[in-house]
Amino acid sequence: MAVIKGQTSTPQHRSSRLSEMGWNSIAEPGCYLLIESGDLVRIPQECLAPGHSPLVTFTSIKEARVAQLSDNPAEPISVLRSVAADNDYFVNF
Repeated sequence: MAVIKGQTSTPQHRSSRLSEMGWNSIAEPGCYLLIESGDLVRIPQECLAPGHSPLVTFTSIKEARVAQLSDNPAEPISVLRSVAADNDYFVNF
């Protein structure tokens, strides 16, 4: 695709190797990126234990979409920023 000077182009589709899902679909521990805001959420195994009250709740008018950056909830932030950048996500952490 050619870009003419003075015009900008924006990608129509984000290519990502990361799993994207809705907030309520999170089923495994890890580090998740809130796609809309770029914020990081760490979900430990204890948050997902059956029969327990959720330790993390998130309320929004819109459906919150997340991308799983890592399956390790303790992954260093520098690694998570790199993973997000490699997959063309905006980060706010």
